[in-house]
Amino acid sequence: MSFLITGGKSQTGLVAARFLKDAGKNVVIASRNGLVPDGYVSVKLDWDDPSTLEAPFATGQTYQGVYLVAPLGLGVVDICKNIIAFIDVAVKHGVSRFVLLSGSMVDKAGEYGVAKVHQYLEEKKLDHFALQPTMFMDNFLLTYAKGIREKDVIETDTPNAKIPMISVKDIGRFAGEALLKDEINITEMKVLGPELVTFDQAAESLTRVLGRKITHQVVSSEKVVENYVSIPKLGWSKAFAQFVVVAGAAVNAGSEERLFGLPNTLVGKETFEQWAERFKSSFAPST
Repeated sequence: MSFLITGGKSQTGLVAARFLKDAGKNVVIASRNGLVPDGYVSVKLDWDDPSTLEAPFATGQTYQGVYLVAPLGLGVVDICKNIIAFIDVAVKHGVSRFVLLSGSMVDKAGEYGVAKVHQYLEEKKLDHFALQPTMFMDNFLLTYAKGIREKDVIETDTPNAKIPMISVKDIGRFAGEALLKDEINITEMKVLGPELVTFDQAAESLTRVLGRKITHQVVSSEKVVENYVSIPKLGWSKAFAQFVVVAGAAVNAGSEERLFGLPNTLVGKETFEQWAERFKSSFAPST
């Protein structure tokens, strides 16, 4: 039997895939375009296209567990119905465990993100585990790297935010471990980094790692929205960028800080400065 990683080349999905492969397990990566790293089998699966939901099983492949990763954006709520339909297909084909990537601010009783998927896994009493990570350190590569490369500046509207930032490497490892566990008793956990980090402190860490002065500059919420929308790799609409800014206001008021030190949390190993050292080349000055 194999493990199915959905979400194609998603950050945490690739880490989970490598973790499972290193453990001697067969891994299949599902993607909308079939583009997966060398050494992995790929199958078609597009959350936007319900006609592809049976595709991972069309070759007779059987899966012990599935890692469910949804795309980020306002459309995720609508995509939930297709993810739920896929879960039904997977159960029909003998899948016994689901690990869901959610988020620390996603209330399973709410409407945003993959909340409805989380609800469904519980309602059906399926063997599952929901990872609820706080801010990814790796998001710096998407949201702040351009400003750091071009202006040596991190621009945010959250001067007071203290965040237990978590690396993708740790999240993916937790996903792989959850897929391999003999038994899951606690079915959801917040996923935190090992320290609280402010954006001022992140700038200080990057200064040490990069060998040049990086500063944190507080700007207006409108400027943050403008920055997000201007990054092609994000592909965010203005509406979604505005939503992220609203969520950031809660973080600035302490929503993520309050999670630090709570019981029944998963805590990663990698500090922000260790993460920055791994990715220092991504912040090299633009030429």
